[in-house]
Amino acid sequence: MIDKILFALGSVAVFEGFFLAIAPGRIPKVLEVLNKFTKVELSRIGLIVMAAGVAILMITDF
Repeated sequence: MIDKILFALGSVAVFEGFFLAIAPGRIPKVLEVLNKFTKVELSRIGLIVMAAGVAILMITDF
């Protein structure tokens, strides 16, 4: 179980680090776009992304 959690955390770190490495100038622009959303909209977006991630994990039977 712990190996799956560590794998997931490592995957997230690699994914986020990849985008920071290839496009560091885009981060401020992305933050500006996110700042335009209300807290409720950001919460809904987060829930949708989280649900998509759970669905992917269930499909892959990880």
